[in-house]
Amino acid sequence: MQSNNPILNRVETHADYSQPMTVQGAIQKSVLLTVIAAVVGIALFLYCFMTLNISLAYAATLVGAIGGLILGLIATFKPNTARTLAIPYALFEGAFLGGVSVIFQLKYPGVPLQALLATFVTTLVMFGLYRFQIIRATEKFKSVVMSASIAIAIVFVVQMVMRLAFGSSIPFLFENNLLGLGFAAFVAVIASLNLILDFDLIESAAAQHAPKAMEWLCGIALLATLVWMYYSFLRLLSMLRGDD
Repeated sequence: MQSNNPILNRVETHADYSQPMTVQGAIQKSVLLTVIAAVVGIALFLYCFMTLNISLAYAATLVGAIGGLILGLIATFKPNTARTLAIPYALFEGAFLGGVSVIFQLKYPGVPLQALLATFVTTLVMFGLYRFQIIRATEKFKSVVMSASIAIAIVFVVQMVMRLAFGSSIPFLFENNLLGLGFAAFVAVIASLNLILDFDLIESAAAQHAPKAMEWLCGIALLATLVWMYYSFLRLLSMLRGDD
């Protein structure tokens, strides 16, 4: 039982009939973590935007991204720590959301709100498609989405290394042209499809009586997917507005 989400794809669940996780419990944890991240993100956004503290926005984006990644990896390899790390993880993700939103808002006014609406609507649509079994999490579907996500992750890692080490970029792929726009749209689609894998994971884990801690891990995973979706929409919409 695996999710394409990098936070969960290494987790092995073991039945716990004394205190198993539930779908309702996983949803409650997911909502809680999402609300925490949203409150932190909005507060940071308002402060940085009103004070024009761009340095804080960049610092929050970097610290939030790195901190979230580290805690996510720890929770992946040590699932029993998920309960303890979940709220700090949400705080880091909130810092990232607030910081990156300020950066995009100053360069592309209105884009963060559009990306937020796109993320919200897409989440509802994906949930509906999954609930009514219009999109089914078959093994082939999981394999395709997982492979695409890994490929995207590799591309972004290469891009980051090139930027930091050489001050350059992957030709065309991260530029405002047809190829760059197509890649940004592809990333947004794959990020959205990850929700189907996470919805399936929650139901499958609950059906197999996974340990209670898995609820927190599912919450971390869903929040990670939502943040990825939001950032993907930010990039896509900003490219439609002008040079990235």
